[in-house]
Amino acid sequence: MALPTPTDPPYYVLVSHSQSLSNPAAPASTSLSHPVIEYHYADDPPNSLLPQHPGEHILVLDYDPARPGSPSVKSLSPDLAISAVKVTDAPGAAVAGEPPLRTNNSMYLIETTTRPIEKFVRC
Repeated sequence: MALPTPTDPPYYVLVSHSQSLSNPAAPASTSLSHPVIEYHYADDPPNSLLPQHPGEHILVLDYDPARPGSPSVKSLSPDLAISAVKVTDAPGAAVAGEPPLRTNNSMYLIETTTRPIEKFVRC
């Protein structure tokens, strides 16, 4: 099995969501989730990326093997913001003493947060 090269993308994706708190002294609440992954290509209709039901959050990870570095990640949801994208080891992806099942057992960790509710002032 081939060893990973620096250009191989991580095999796994995990989303870390932190609640936006109005009180900075309160401890942050963070949850981890495995996203549902759908592949879309440049010739796919763009409206296929729109949410299909209320409360659905759409994150777009744009990975281009021709561009070195981290992929771009965008939120199409008005109440969700991307705060960071990291590459880290995927705990439990490899079994000690066993040959690797995949060439790259790292993962993208996409950190999100709730956008604060904007207060509109009527004049």
